[in-house]
Amino acid sequence: MTVPGLQGIIKGVWAKADEAFASREWPKTKAGLLELWDKTTIEINELWKDAAPERFQERDVAFGMWEDKMHGTFAYLVDNEIHHRGQAYVYLRALGIEPPPFWERG
Repeated sequence: MTVPGLQGIIKGVWAKADEAFASREWPKTKAGLLELWDKTTIEINELWKDAAPERFQERDVAFGMWEDKMHGTFAYLVDNEIHHRGQAYVYLRALGIEPPPFWERG
């Protein structure tokens, strides 16, 4: 959700929620999950370079469903990212796989 959400916040162009997530191939292995994690981090870093501070005060309808000022939508994206990364850690540990330390940034 973070990459399409940032694309909407920064560019003002939103995909519908079902279109933004339905076609994604979800990983089935630790390697696949970590690869997606790394790819997403790179996309977030690239998008962030184009973030205009004034855009965060504008109202918009995220994914054609949720209207708010973009700073509120951004806060939701951060919360959602934290939640799902936490889930990934729990799932990996439940499978007996030790995830990378969250405090190490690459």
